[in-house]
Amino acid sequence: MEFRTLNEIVQFTLGKNPTRIREQTEVFYTPEDFEKDLHCIHSVKEGSGCIINLIKSKCAPISEQTETKCITSNFLKCEFDTRKIFPWYFCYQFNEGKEVEQQIEMYHQGTTLSVKKLNIKTIGELKIFLPEVEKQKIIGNLYRQSIIQNDLMISQAENIREFTMALIRKMEEE
Repeated sequence: MEFRTLNEIVQFTLGKNPTRIREQTEVFYTPEDFEKDLHCIHSVKEGSGCIINLIKSKCAPISEQTETKCITSNFLKCEFDTRKIFPWYFCYQFNEGKEVEQQIEMYHQGTTLSVKKLNIKTIGELKIFLPEVEKQKIIGNLYRQSIIQNDLMISQAENIREFTMALIRKMEEE
């Protein structure tokens, strides 16, 4: 159990600037792909790392459906030894961990809203707590399940509202 800087444990690859890519045959990783990866709509690719959305300051595991897509400059690919860092734990720490959140807030202090985008240097300097990998798996899987449950509850609430509105409209017609 220790704190490590991300530079010590993660290999970063910054996405390409889309205007500089010559081949138009590239399939780009989009913000929609990121949301699908984060919300478990795609299945996670075993042994892959994660993607950080630099605009949102959020992280998602790489999925089988998106692993071959070309990432653009709004994303940062993070590759690491998954025997030492569990991808969903890494996402939990980056997205929800109090220590990481405080470090990111310190970085954002004094910057305007339009300049809140993280950069590779800042991310590499972030410190993350690394317990034993078995504990990481428990925490990471709980985090993943909480995202799935939250999405299901939102969907259920929307369905109840739609049903209620349809019922009200029907009553008005009668």
